Amino acid sequence: MRDIPAGTTEMSVHPAPGGPRYDVHSEQYLHLVMSAQLKLSLKCFAVFVIILLGVPLVNYYLPEIVNMRVWGFTLSWLFLGVLFYPLTWLIARIYVTRSLALEDEISARAAREEGRAHHG
Repeated sequence: MRDIPAGTTEMSVHPAPGGPRYDVHSEQYLHLVMSAQLKLSLKCFAVFVIILLGVPLVNYYLPEIVNMRVWGFTLSWLFLGVLFYPLTWLIARIYVTRSLALEDEISARAAREEGRAHHG
């Protein structure tokens, strides 16, 4: 199972020329999709952690900026109370959209390979 390429969908579906062909419903394709989704989820998680840890750091190192008032809120509370949840929803939306695109791309590539196997 280690001969399966891991990473983005920019790689070949087959590990080597003339190598075994994998079925769309095989464990190898499941592994390919899951590894691509894992990399995507780690990127989204990194953005979330940067935001989560960045807010207290900005509050500590730039108190004069985050204590400015906008619409009756300090910038810190405006971000935490109003903008934080839409931002997390945006991160989730990006993950779901890109994850589904990865699945579609991998399954389309597998279907093309399967078609070549039957016609070529």
